[in-house]
Formats: sequence, C-alpha cells, structure tokens
Amino acid sequence: MIRSRSAFFGVCLFLAGCAGFAASVVPYQSQPVTGSATSGAKDGPVGTATFNNPVNVAVDLDGSIYVCDFDNGIVRKLKSGVVTTLVKQANFSHPFGITVSPSGTLYVSTDANDLGAKDGTTGTVWVVDKVTGVATVVDRNLGRPRGIVALADDRIVLSNLTRNTISILDPVTKSNTLIAGSDGVAGFNDASGSAALFSRPYGVTVLLGGDLLVADQNNNRIRRVTMAGDVTTFVGSSTPGATDGDIATATLNGPQDVAADPTTGDVYIADTTGHRIRRVTAANVVQTIGGDGTQGYAEGVGPMSRFYGLEGFALDLPNRALIVADGNGGDGSDHNRVRRVKI
Repeated sequence: MIRSRSAFFGVCLFLAGCAGFAASVVPYQSQPVTGSATSGAKDGPVGTATFNNPVNVAVDLDGSIYVCDFDNGIVRKLKSGVVTTLVKQANFSHPFGITVSPSGTLYVSTDANDLGAKDGTTGTVWVVDKVTGVATVVDRNLGRPRGIVALADDRIVLSNLTRNTISILDPVTKSNTLIAGSDGVAGFNDASGSAALFSRPYGVTVLLGGDLLVADQNNNRIRRVTMAGDVTTFVGSSTPGATDGDIATATLNGPQDVAADPTTGDVYIADTTGHRIRRVTAANVVQTIGGDGTQGYAEGVGPMSRFYGLEGFALDLPNRALIVADGNGGDGSDHNRVRRVKI
C-alpha cells in the first residue's frame, strides 16, 4: 500500500521496546534512542549514555540492539533501557559491519586487523561471544568489508568497498568465494560474475527469495545480486538525486545501507549523501520517509526530520521500526546518536 504524505499524521500504537519510549508515535516519526551531541563512552541508562560516532547497528532475536561505536573502537549493547559495553579488547579497532545470523551468531567487521594494522586491506571479520563479549577472528586482511550479512547457514556475505566485490566467507573453512565484481576495479556494469562492476559497494541485505541487495554508493544505485553472480540495477541511476516515484525513474544520492522487510516486501535505503531515508514499496514505488535533504539533527515526522551521518541501520521488526546509527560521518562533529524511525 502506498501511503500518502497525509498518512504520516495518522496516530498508531507503538510498543516501547528496549529503550523505553513514549507509547504513541505516528508513522515515519523519528525518536532518540540513546546518545547525544556529546562524545564519550559512558554506559548506563539510554538517556545519559554517550557514544563516539556510532556507525552501524544490528538487532538481535531477543530485541537487543548492538552498536558499532566506531571512534571508541568498541561494540555497545542496548537492552531494557540500559547501554553496556559488550566488546572492548586489544587490537579490536574501528568496528563497522555488523550482523546477527538467523541462528543468533553475532559477527562484526573492523577496518583494522587483530595485529594492529589499519589500511584499505586490513578489514577483519570477528565472531563475538554475546555473553562474555570476547571477539575472535574469523579471517583477517579481507580488504574493507564494511557491508556484512549472515546467511541462514552462517556463511557471511561481504560487500567490499575497497575491492569493489561481493563475496561469501565461510567461517569454518575460511574460504572467501567471489560472487560478483572485479577485484580492485571500480566502475559500473550490470553483468555476471567478474564482468559486473561496482564502485564502493557498502551495505548489503538478503531478500526473502535469497537474492542480495547492495548499496552501490558511488554509482548512486541499489544493485540486485543473485547467488549465481548475476547483477542488475534495482533502483537508481548515474545521476544523483532525490526523485521519488516509480522505481525505473527514481534517483538516489550516495546510498550506504539497505534493509529488506520480509514481512511486507518493502526495502529501506539509507540515502546517506542525500541525507534521507527512502522506502521502496512492494509495488516498486520509491518514497522519502525521513529527512529533508539537509544534513543536521532534528526529530520529526517524515521530511520534518533531519539526519547527519545516517551510515547504517537495521530493522526492528517486532516494533515496526528502523534503528538508525546517526553519527558524524567521520568529520568529528558533535553527532553521536542512535535513533528510531517508526515504519
């Protein structure tokens, strides 16, 4: 169903969830979850906890929210209105990619490796013990796989922004199998396998049928990738923009993350450079559901809200919400928040 702009103001019941918010919100209303303008690493109640450039989030099967607190080099956990530090250990640095597998396994990717090196080649995938917080290396020096998502069998899809490839990492055998893209070659081409080209592929999600959607940032597109490696354009074009409407003509601006709702068929896009959250309905219509295109911070409904970093998000399906990591985008400014948008 396509919602008109007036529908933004229809009141609906919103269960409070782990962070303890007001019970009533309207569709596409944004609310603070935790964090503030102040940077820090303070644990405690969500109203006083501080972060330092939160960049990505994952929602667990029990409703826990995990946050990649990038500049602090730690992973935080939000549960029952309280923030705690889950992962903090030597040589675990600059966490970005994060995913919870269908079986409940938590994986995190870091820009740095466990030996202390950090460059465009040192991306490392870790498995995290959710009780002790101990992170153990799955594999290191993978490039920079900032987009990761776990498949049903616990293999991990890597969307690699420096290598411009999509691959699958087997955490048991350590094999990393290329699906699509040409290693180290940036460009655009809808094709199969290594003939397909990406330019800074970022966030990745799995569709109900098993295909992948990848936020191809520099190409201003969301690409569809089959497990056989066939790549097509899902939405977007070479021209950056904010045009809503039919999926064939809608435009995006530097999308950095994507999430698919298996219950409705809707797809949500973090249109990061455009400072907007976009929705693609099951009827293939693109709508702007958050942000007015201006970089900043404001809570509000739909286009009355503003986002600053908008780097990664995750669906909280039981509470029908997007959990948004709204940090500073790496510019060091005072934006250190995790936010929630009702869907």
